Amino acid sequence: MTAVSLGVPEVPPRALAPRRTSRRIQVGAVPVGGGAPVSVQSMTTTRTSDIGSTLQQIAELTASGCQIVRV
Repeated sequence: MTAVSLGVPEVPPRALAPRRTSRRIQVGAVPVGGGAPVSVQSMTTTRTSDIGSTLQQIAELTASGCQIVRV
């Protein structure tokens, strides 16, 4: 099947607001600001006494791309 143009112009993507420059600071071992990547903190929802479930959630977070940073 071939796409048919209906003559409707495409809407240009909305421009992002300009970002102001900031200086980088360290929060423990995590850099914040100044062009550092965005950091997101995550926590487990299990009882810490349930070691198996807690380790499972940590493994799932790691598999999704989260990194463990010790502070």
